[in-house]
Amino acid sequence: MWNYSNAPRCTVCAHRAIVTKHQAQRLVNSSGGRLVAYQCPIELSSWHVWAPEFERGGGSASR
Repeated sequence: MWNYSNAPRCTVCAHRAIVTKHQAQRLVNSSGGRLVAYQCPIELSSWHVWAPEFERGGGSASR
């Protein structure tokens, strides 16, 4: 079974998890749109997800 925490990390993109496009889309869907997927600018076959509201300081970890 795939586990996000154990996914390999991208040394160029702030050590974000390296996932497939399908895995990234599943994470976005399951987050209710709070996560955003984007293609790695270096390794074009890899995808990352991030939480823009949280990572820009607009959110709270206690939400």
